[in-house]
Amino acid sequence: MTSSPGPHPRTTPAALPADPALTLRGVTKDFGKGVKGLDDVDLDLAQGSITVLLGLSGSGKSTLLRHLNGLHTPTHGTVSVFGESLRGLSGPRLRTLRRGIGMIFQDYGLVGPMSVLENVCTGALGELRGPRIGLLMYPKRVRREALQHLDRVGLADRAHQRADTLSGGQQQRVAIARALLQHPRILLADEPVASLDPVSAAQIIDLLRRISEEDGLTIVTALHQVELALDLADRVVGLRSGKVVFDRQTAGMSARDAAEIYESVATPTTQELEALTDMHSAAASSS
Repeated sequence: MTSSPGPHPRTTPAALPADPALTLRGVTKDFGKGVKGLDDVDLDLAQGSITVLLGLSGSGKSTLLRHLNGLHTPTHGTVSVFGESLRGLSGPRLRTLRRGIGMIFQDYGLVGPMSVLENVCTGALGELRGPRIGLLMYPKRVRREALQHLDRVGLADRAHQRADTLSGGQQQRVAIARALLQHPRILLADEPVASLDPVSAAQIIDLLRRISEEDGLTIVTALHQVELALDLADRVVGLRSGKVVFDRQTAGMSARDAAEIYESVATPTTQELEALTDMHSAAASSS
């Protein structure tokens, strides 16, 4: 990974549809007591694009991701996936839609004692009936495809190893292979490199970029590192207190631009500083 930020050249598949993969209109998530996870968010995310949600902890990145696959329902506004609104969806239709949206997490979400291959096979559970206990309970076609995805992420030789014996970077690659077994059109990633060392983080970023190029996947990932965001994304959306405060394509961005991104999501506003001062004053007077 280079020390100076800048977007990595990528070639998006040419004949992608013009309609957005994901659309948010006036999306607000009110958790009560004045806490808003999202505040009137409008976004269109293009098919085959890579968008990074950038911001500090509590800025709304994870909340936004969970709205994109229907895990959260907005208090106000609408979220649409390939033109279909998620509002009011339930049961079979919602499950079908979610099967087309892969998700990877900071903590990998693997079952440690299970083999790497069986962990990947669990990505097919949404299309299979009945419980699966043990690797041989999965159809041969699923096991074969799971092995192919492990090969894509460079871990075919670890297929029968326990998942909890792998390094963090390797476990995240297994999680990506598992998500690919869903045959997703959209891949969501919530801080996928936050627990990794710089070398492993760069490998995961490179892998996500390659998968998007090869499969035409729409990727939306939450990060807090500006440099990695520019290395991966076509577009950076900065969030702060649930609001979009920055939205720009990464092509042609400079180091100065990167610094402005960080300042826009991390530097307190005068209003925020005044609120913090008021809180400190109230705490001091009550003690």
